[in-house]
Amino acid sequence: MKFSRLVVIAFFAPLAIGARIPNRRRQNNAFNPDSLSGLDDPTIDIENGAFGTAITAGYQGPMASYEDHALVGPVDLLRSGTVSFGVVSNITMPLYTSQSSTNATYWFIVTDSSDEGNARQLAINFAPKLRFAAQGVDGDGLTGAEQLAIVNNNIYGRVGMVDFSPVRKIVPGASTPFPPAFVQPGSVGDDNYTPLVQLKNAGYEVWNAPIIAGNVNDTYLNQFCDGIPEGMSEDFYSKVHDQVLAICPRTTTVTMKLIEGFSFGKSVLYLIADGSDPLPATLDGGNYAKRLSVVKTGDDDALFSGIERFFVNTNGYTNADLPPGAPNNETHHPWRQGLNSHILGDGDPLNILGAIPTVAYDYSPLWNFELFTWTNYSIANGIRTRMTGEFEVLGMAAAGYVTNPDGTPLSDAGIVNNCPIVHRNL
Repeated sequence: MKFSRLVVIAFFAPLAIGARIPNRRRQNNAFNPDSLSGLDDPTIDIENGAFGTAITAGYQGPMASYEDHALVGPVDLLRSGTVSFGVVSNITMPLYTSQSSTNATYWFIVTDSSDEGNARQLAINFAPKLRFAAQGVDGDGLTGAEQLAIVNNNIYGRVGMVDFSPVRKIVPGASTPFPPAFVQPGSVGDDNYTPLVQLKNAGYEVWNAPIIAGNVNDTYLNQFCDGIPEGMSEDFYSKVHDQVLAICPRTTTVTMKLIEGFSFGKSVLYLIADGSDPLPATLDGGNYAKRLSVVKTGDDDALFSGIERFFVNTNGYTNADLPPGAPNNETHHPWRQGLNSHILGDGDPLNILGAIPTVAYDYSPLWNFELFTWTNYSIANGIRTRMTGEFEVLGMAAAGYVTNPDGTPLSDAGIVNNCPIVHRNL
């Protein structure tokens, strides 16, 4: 995020200028936030299971997920990187570079593949649905994935590129923060850009390879191996993705901020990479990737669908709704959630993801937005709460307690966000 240049509101607390990104690997999937942990919201953080019992914390054994990922407990899903729970939860992962069709140098990450064997080998997410994201053709004959070839162990001739020079800008709405009066994404892909590449000489499998830095050389980027030095934030984010916290061609690594959310009642962390619409691309701090809009939405788990559903609340509680006199001087509303809260700077919107690996088979990093709003009746009668699972939202929608923002029944918003899953907290 362009912290020094973001107009109106800074959504995320940045690392201290010049600070080294925490990069400590957790053993046995133990959840051990460091002493500076930003996970200080008691409504999201995971309290030790010994709380309220007569036993000491050290008495309990390891989480069941260490033995079986289908059971309760933390699981690293995108295992190609190291997750850190520091001032800002983040992942340090491999960094790749190549040359575009015009010989411009660009930098990218790889998070998902429709090829199961290669996904296992590279410790990235296996997303079989990505194969179907390559269908759908716009008026210019473009599909959701750019067809390329591997040459000398690298992607060759990518056409679509990203301009990182715009300043990310959000103007809150006049009566409520959402919908905002104006948005400007901080990075904008051209009409050819898509994070998805389909490799013609490698089985036509589809890979999720978002571009995170533009036409810039390694000498420049190596200044940011340990974070962003004081006074360089504005220049840095004119060349690099808004969610990058550190980047280091010398060690071929990049550190990116992680976003908190939920999937079927489980707290999760995911990456923001791209959005097919300027609104989520700006709110989330991702690349605006118009070409993703050719990926068919609305079908979710239908035959040959490339997407999975993603539920985003607009008008949940904010921290300002917490009445005075909260226990222990607490400042976080226990049911905080949604875009109003996010725009006000309370933290991540706590979106609700559909299927993720270890929970179901139909994971895709391409999430189909479904915006939902609590009705006036729900708010007036105290029914509004935080929801953490797809079926909760669908049940409330079927009963009429939540609707589309315009009051019509909940439906597909026609927006695709590229948000690779990284970690499951429970």
